[in-house]
Amino acid sequence: MSEASPTTRQRLRPAAGLATFFIAVVGLLAANLVPLMLIALEAEGFSPTGAGAVMTSNLLATALAALLTMRGVAGSRRLLVGRAGLILAFAGYALAALVPAGGVFLVLVITAAGLGSGAALSAGGAALASFDGSNRVVGLNVLFNRGLNAVLLALVPAIGLSTLSVFGSVAAVCLISLALVHLLPRAVPQPGAVPQPGAVPQPGAVPQPGAVPQPGAVPPPRDDAPTAPGPAAPPAPGSSKAGSSAAVTVAGFALLACFAVWALSEDALWAIAGTMGAEQAALDDALLGLVLSLSTVGGLAGALLVVVTGARFGRAIPLAAMLVLGGALKLGSTLTTDAMLYAILLILWNFIYGIAYTYFVATAAGLDASGRWSGPILGVYLIGSSFAPVFATSVAAGAGYAGFGWVIGAISIALIVPMVVIARLSVREESRTAQSVPAPAGVEGAAS
Repeated sequence: MSEASPTTRQRLRPAAGLATFFIAVVGLLAANLVPLMLIALEAEGFSPTGAGAVMTSNLLATALAALLTMRGVAGSRRLLVGRAGLILAFAGYALAALVPAGGVFLVLVITAAGLGSGAALSAGGAALASFDGSNRVVGLNVLFNRGLNAVLLALVPAIGLSTLSVFGSVAAVCLISLALVHLLPRAVPQPGAVPQPGAVPQPGAVPQPGAVPQPGAVPPPRDDAPTAPGPAAPPAPGSSKAGSSAAVTVAGFALLACFAVWALSEDALWAIAGTMGAEQAALDDALLGLVLSLSTVGGLAGALLVVVTGARFGRAIPLAAMLVLGGALKLGSTLTTDAMLYAILLILWNFIYGIAYTYFVATAAGLDASGRWSGPILGVYLIGSSFAPVFATSVAAGAGYAGFGWVIGAISIALIVPMVVIARLSVREESRTAQSVPAPAGVEGAAS
């Protein structure tokens, strides 16, 4: 199948879903295990600043690779990109875990692992768009991601923090994902898909209109989605289909930009949540630990709510509501001086964050069933997240915590209108490409 072929979606089934979730989570493991990785690197002789620089390099490499592979994973190269990325990530993290060397070697292999993780993230993210019901599918992916990270965050410290345990655990997840990568779903050609210039006709192709079948001829076996009797004409410039394609492209790039800005504002609050709570709300260490734990549970609860409700409330209205509530909670948490109120606001904000994050990614998955936008969107989040700490500390230092709160609250409000427009278009595109017939044999677990 060509990269640009229109696609229809398939039902979520356990094998393809598990493969997709595992491969997508590889690209986000380092971001979630950063605290443990920093401790392990410092034990190898890195300074705190040096260890932070190594992990920044890893995360930026992940984001860059996810963006650079966005075209390939939207078509026939998804399996190739995913497998190559997983091999590189496994090799990098395994070397970091097993080879007793520090300095430049460790920096290089961890950065290389980030590149591989980004390719895997892109392939897994693109595969999310292959399924019907993007809201529910993305919600399940978020639950899987957070659940696996919670297990590793509890298990690895119990074993003992070292490069072997921390980077070895990530290498193990890469290895499991490699065993599942062949189950990654491919994009199914839509009826009437237009062949790309230079495409070679396959044996058993449907004859052109007017061709007379030979007596006794046996029809070729069907191993793909039904096709129209002959290639459909490409949409004429100015036609509704051409206009829809252009609108989706504009909406896709706008979505990536909005998501990066939103990630910046959300992770900025998270970056200074501890120091702000201690300085402004007199939050002690014991309560801070409880708040951070319950905040993680709140994020999981938000994603679970989207899984339960599915498409019942659409996508645009819930996302707009979450942006309003999220902006208000962010502002409130920067203004309060009461420790208990601060804790409640932070937990509620994480609950809203889990819902909004799920709808953002579901919007990307809905825009294009090939995964053109759901592939890079998680990498884009990492870009915004990478600059969140310096953004937070700079704004808070210049405008105070209250000024910082108004800035990040205003960002959420400013995103409402563009995201409502994009989410509505996403729902229309998803309904247009929703599966109307059962997936052909071999498609559910096939790789593109």
